[in-house]
Amino acid sequence: MAVAENPVRFVVVGAGHMGANHIKKIHSVGERIGATVSVVVEPDELRARSLEREFRDSKMPKFISNLGMLNSVGKEDFPEAAIVAVPASIHVETAAACLSKGLHTLVEKPLGFSALDCKDLENRAVQAKKVLQVGLLERWSLSHLWGDWNPKRGPWTVNSVRSGPFVPRAADTDVIHDLMIHDIDLFVLLDSIFDLSPVIKVRAWGRKLRSNLIDYAIVALDLENGGMARFFASRLSGDSARNWEMTGPGWHASIDFMRRNLKRFERVGRDMNAFEAKESSWIGGDPLGLEIEAFVGQIRGNFNSPVASAERVASFCETRKLLPTPQNVLRTHEIMDEILSNIKVLEG
Repeated sequence: MAVAENPVRFVVVGAGHMGANHIKKIHSVGERIGATVSVVVEPDELRARSLEREFRDSKMPKFISNLGMLNSVGKEDFPEAAIVAVPASIHVETAAACLSKGLHTLVEKPLGFSALDCKDLENRAVQAKKVLQVGLLERWSLSHLWGDWNPKRGPWTVNSVRSGPFVPRAADTDVIHDLMIHDIDLFVLLDSIFDLSPVIKVRAWGRKLRSNLIDYAIVALDLENGGMARFFASRLSGDSARNWEMTGPGWHASIDFMRRNLKRFERVGRDMNAFEAKESSWIGGDPLGLEIEAFVGQIRGNFNSPVASAERVASFCETRKLLPTPQNVLRTHEIMDEILSNIKVLEG
């Protein structure tokens, strides 16, 4: 049977900012990748109904107020997969409930608030024989910007800045799990590909100011080979930024994740200006669409890269390393656990 004739039916749990984005994206790419939204779980009726205009020309999903009502959904609409886009504080329990109902589950970041949460949900997914994936969109951006670049190994330095204005909807989690998680995860991904060096020391400073949790953080990771990684994250900024500056033996590079642009410079001679410059951009990139497409592919047993990005992803790394599965993000959460156990919280 053709993909379009047998789409994967989704329940989107939470129709807030990210949930609405998932609903709109599945609706726009669903015919191409074989996916449809059959159920929306949202206790706020006005918020749920505001999405009805997305389905004017197609079948309206069933709107229910809580996950427990899923049993009332008929067989023809009963979902095979769930997208968990509820507040971060209830990600773990909601994902566990979806897996217990036999649903393949995609959870917006963070998967949990500790490495133990990740292991627990991974075990639940294995027992249920279901796919569990995490929403970490920057992995797709990095893979398309990096392409086939293979920089010289040795001590690397990474300096990342990720900041933006305070958003009350994110106040139920600290800035490390809210923003910095992306950069730590990309560092872990690069380590899995280039074997950067073990982390030997973690130092961290933070400040609580707008919420009851850390809103501003600086983290320093010292590596065994002399390399280092520095992460800055703030939700107290007037403007948004998502930048990396990197150096390695004979090269340096800058990444702007907002503009989806990478500039790299590699030594070609002894003179201080003897560096060859190369630039790559991801014009019109669609990380959310690729994330959903990859999830649908896993559900169908296709662990290769999505068709729209297979060549680009394959030149960067193996798909099994790129996909944000619990196993691949476990090290990210272990580092965040260590950060939070060592962080010095400054007075507000």
